[in-house]
Amino acid sequence: MAHSQPEEGQLEQFVPGTEIHADSVRTEQNPVGTVGIPCRDFLNTDTALSIYATDWSGLPVDFLLHKGNVLTLQRNSLVQRMRGDWLLFIDDDMVWEPDAIKRLVQSLKDLREAGKEPDVLGALCFRRQAPFQPTLYVRYQDGPYRYLEDWEGRYIEVDATGMAFCLITKECFERIAGSPMPPFEERIKFDKVPDFFRWHGALGEDLRFCQDVRAAGGHIIIDTDIRIGHMAESRRGYRDFLKEVIDRPQAGAPKGDVLPPLSRKLAKEKLRDLA
Repeated sequence: MAHSQPEEGQLEQFVPGTEIHADSVRTEQNPVGTVGIPCRDFLNTDTALSIYATDWSGLPVDFLLHKGNVLTLQRNSLVQRMRGDWLLFIDDDMVWEPDAIKRLVQSLKDLREAGKEPDVLGALCFRRQAPFQPTLYVRYQDGPYRYLEDWEGRYIEVDATGMAFCLITKECFERIAGSPMPPFEERIKFDKVPDFFRWHGALGEDLRFCQDVRAAGGHIIIDTDIRIGHMAESRRGYRDFLKEVIDRPQAGAPKGDVLPPLSRKLAKEKLRDLA
C-alpha cells in the first residue's frame, strides 16, 4: 500500500492490518517533537485504534511509521528522521488512552519547570507475557539489571526501561553522540552520528541504549501515573501484574531478578484502589 505525503497537520488514512511504509503519516510546519512507531509487515489493529483515538489537538508533532524486521535499524532510522525537541517511541503492540501522549509531554514540561532534566521519560509499561512485571530496571555498579516492583511517588528514576512508550530528548542523543547533531530540519545523516540502538550480546537494544544514557550522565525517569497496555492474546497491564503478585506463593517470589519484590499485602491494596 503506497503512501503519499499527507497535508500539513493531517493524519493520513490507512486501514489497520495493511502494509505500512516508512513514510510520514502526519507532518507539521514547526513540530515540537516526533512520534515514531517501528512496525512489522502489519500494524496491530488495537495499536491502530489507539492512534486514531489519540487527542492530537494542540500537539503539533510529526508522526512516523517505520516498517521493517530489524528493530535496531528501525529505531536508528526514526532518530534520523525526527524533528523537534524529542522523539517518542511507541512499539507496534501497545495500547494507550487518548490523552496519554499529551500527558507525557506535559510531564516533560512540568519536570523541567521543577528543575529536573529527564533525558529519557517513559510511561509505566509491563511485559506482555508472564511474569507481567513493570519494565523498570535498576542495577548496582556493573551488576545485572533487576526488575523494580515497588516504588513510591509518581516520578521515579531508574537505570533502564524499555522503549515501548518512551520519550527521548534531542539533548540526550547529542550527549551520546559526543557533539551537537545536525539540525533536525535537515535530517540527520547516518555517517555523522552513531547507531544509537544496537544489540550487545544478550543485552537488548533498549537496555543497551539506557546504559549509554547513564554512562553519559543522563537521567531516566518514569511517570508511573501514565499506564500503557501491552497486547498479547489480550491486553496486559497493571491489573495483571498486581493479580500475579497476589497469586504467586511468597516463597516462590522471583529470586535475584527482582529488587525489591512487591508484597502480596501491598498488591492487594493497590488493586483495591483501582476498583
